[in-house]
Amino acid sequence: MGNLKLVRVDYRLVHGQIVAKWIKFCPIDRLILVDDALTQDDFMSDIYRMAVPQQQVDIIKASDIQSSLDSKDDDVLLIFKDVAGAYRAWKNGIELPMLNVGAVPNGPNRKTVIQGVALSSEEYRMLKEMKDGGVGVFLQPIPENDPISIESISRKIK
Repeated sequence: MGNLKLVRVDYRLVHGQIVAKWIKFCPIDRLILVDDALTQDDFMSDIYRMAVPQQQVDIIKASDIQSSLDSKDDDVLLIFKDVAGAYRAWKNGIELPMLNVGAVPNGPNRKTVIQGVALSSEEYRMLKEMKDGGVGVFLQPIPENDPISIESISRKIK
């Protein structure tokens, strides 16, 4: 079974910070990108795979997370495109030891809680529920930053 070295929410999926910082900070064998729509886009899937040539990159549907983890005994970085995707996976029984909220875009009904992370009250509720359910939820855009607890941003949401 894949060993989850890091589980991250990042709407960009793979980008320079993942390749240049996170993979060096947290060495892995495989990236698993969870994005149902991306599984249907061969062109973009190839671009994501080419961005990380030194690691295997699996692009999967949310319904295939457990089978992908079970397929190999390796160290994995699991990336969700949004908080709701991570929450659904957790509610569906995927054991997430931790969740790094790294990049969530700004938009309507969202408040910037730290640089690069803007949450809606519903996303905050989901993260709080996950934290209360035993998931180590924290915000940390880059490894050089200290992790920020979900509790410390509560006043910014209300």
